[in-house]
Amino acid sequence: MTRRRAKQPANGRKRSFPWRQSVVEGLQAANAVVRRLTPRAGQRVVAGREAGYRSWDPEVIGVDTAAERAIIGALRRAGIRGTLLSEEAGETTLGGRAGRSPAGTEPVYVIQDPFDGSLLYRRDIRAHWFTAIGIYGQDEKPRAAGAMDHITGEIVLADATGAVRIPRPGARPVPLRPAATATLDGAFLETYLGKPPFLYATATALRPVFERARFILGNGGPYGFADVACGRIDVYFAWNEALTEVFSAVSIAERAGCVVSHWDGSPVRFRPDIHAVYSLVCSANPRLHEQVLQALKGITPPKGLMP
Repeated sequence: MTRRRAKQPANGRKRSFPWRQSVVEGLQAANAVVRRLTPRAGQRVVAGREAGYRSWDPEVIGVDTAAERAIIGALRRAGIRGTLLSEEAGETTLGGRAGRSPAGTEPVYVIQDPFDGSLLYRRDIRAHWFTAIGIYGQDEKPRAAGAMDHITGEIVLADATGAVRIPRPGARPVPLRPAATATLDGAFLETYLGKPPFLYATATALRPVFERARFILGNGGPYGFADVACGRIDVYFAWNEALTEVFSAVSIAERAGCVVSHWDGSPVRFRPDIHAVYSLVCSANPRLHEQVLQALKGITPPKGLMP
């Protein structure tokens, strides 16, 4: 019996795995669940977190686990295998369905925030409901990442070919263009202000920076990076953000041409530690980033909440 060889591109190179499409399928699976869930089912407390993991946020609600399971199912059907680092499940093994993984598909790290905005969801506040998925290789380099706004249906994506925004379901992809803002004075800033331990500590520590801004958006997590990449926000400040809220989406900003570093200017490096926290700054362009780092000198990132 003669075995058929897999078709190769005309140039003879091995066909690359469609990481971006797998991310899209995961985001769409989460969105379908979010849209289908009744408020009663989605808002119900269904589990608690493991001891030592996100002790300040111990309750898991239905929308969290439903979105997470939907994403995992989509990724497995796509044949993705490796290690899953997720806000609800923690660290676990991800195995693609038998027979679906293309020959030679590499094991990867999948970092995901299945549903960002749980406290707002519990009170039926329809704002800042996001899902984000990032895929990194064993070489610690990004393969693809995507984030979805469940309110508007927007999807923001990035991989080796570029970074795009799909404004709504069925719309054509639009290349991401970060803002050309060149000065911190009058800039639009973003950082998380929702929980009181973040609100007061952030406002106190960053007051010298905030007083120079024109507007401050009180959101954080993965979509902060997407907002800068899309040109809506000039600078996003993340402090004590969990691995799942950073590496599920930071490569979107990086691929779009934004500059991301620690508050002291040192480079950001992915390492698969579910308990790691990061204090980062993401700026729309290098010139603005230099101004931000200069403004941050002498400012110590607040301690805040630990994961």
